[in-house]
Amino acid sequence: DARITRGYELATGKKATPEKLAPLLKLYKQALQQFSADPVKTCEMVGVMDEHNNPETAALVVVTNALLNLDEVIMKQ
Repeated sequence: DARITRGYELATGKKATPEKLAPLLKLYKQALQQFSADPVKTCEMVGVMDEHNNPETAALVVVTNALLNLDEVIMKQ
C-alpha cells in the first residue's frame, strides 16, 4: 500500500485519497495473483532474470503503467 500511495503522489503531485487508491490496490492484487501463478509472464513483465524477477515487482510494473496513464498525470495543471 505504501509503495502505491507514494507512486501516486509522485506521479500526480497530489495526496492519495482512498477513492483513488482502491482501484490501484485492486489492480495490484489481481496482477500479483496472475504473476504468482505464471513465472514466465513474470519474467516477461520484469524483463530480466535477476533478484527483481518476482511477482511483486511484476505487479508493481502493471500498477506503475496504470499510474502513468491516469488523467491526473497526463493532464497536469
